[in-house]
Amino acid sequence: MNERRVSGIRLRVHLLFWAVIGLSVAAGYFVEILTLFVIVLIHEMGHVAVARELGWQVTEIQFLPFGGVAHMEEEAAAEPLDEIVVALAGPFMNVVMAFLSLVFWRIGLWSEEWTRFFVTSNFLIAGFNLLPIWPLDGGRILQALLGLRLPYRMAALWSLGASISLSAVLLGVGVFQLHVNAVAVGGYLLAVNVQAFLRFPYQFIRFLMIKYSRAPQGHGLYPVRLTPRTTVWEAASHLRKGRYHLIYITGGEGGLVAEEKLLHALLFEQKKHLPISTLL
Repeated sequence: MNERRVSGIRLRVHLLFWAVIGLSVAAGYFVEILTLFVIVLIHEMGHVAVARELGWQVTEIQFLPFGGVAHMEEEAAAEPLDEIVVALAGPFMNVVMAFLSLVFWRIGLWSEEWTRFFVTSNFLIAGFNLLPIWPLDGGRILQALLGLRLPYRMAALWSLGASISLSAVLLGVGVFQLHVNAVAVGGYLLAVNVQAFLRFPYQFIRFLMIKYSRAPQGHGLYPVRLTPRTTVWEAASHLRKGRYHLIYITGGEGGLVAEEKLLHALLFEQKKHLPISTLL
């Protein structure tokens, strides 16, 4: 990938994106593909603007053959509702651009043909990104919605499982109908999600590290009731995004364990497989 930095954000362009540019030039569609690139850029800048407003650190924007992906540091431990707002900011920018193009057409600045292309492109990009497949906006929204009701580990694994299934369906439909774009996008998303699933143990540890290193100000208190024989690792699997946890140990060996004590025992004391009652 080629990369540049703008305002502290690393911009990375996938090599296949340049191949798409080259094919478009050869086919005489350079202006159209350049317009799509600008639409994707504005879409991603919508994510960036809202993320920065929430105090998140945006580290990278990747431009892929089918769109773009913005990466943020705070995403690993953010409030699920904040994640939903950030994810919706991109498609919202597509709606704004489509509306403005209609205004330009009405006042005579744009032709009807170009306005139709611009509006259609925006709604196709917004609609595609809202598919419930990670790392598209819809996949992030799905994971955040699950995170409102489930512990982070379960929500993430369920959303990745759904993304793998839907990517495989998209790939299968493309193969069955001999649709090259569907095959390419479905194959890419399937590979990305299988890789994310295999790497999830490391992502989960990262989530726990960020949770341990940051003060819980503003996080709602969430009680977790566990038996004394529950291991420290199993207890950590009950933690949620955007919540501060107090673990209540039931039974005769009952007591209270704070979130930071649980995380310290897991991350730094090698007590992963010990019963949580040993932390009392």
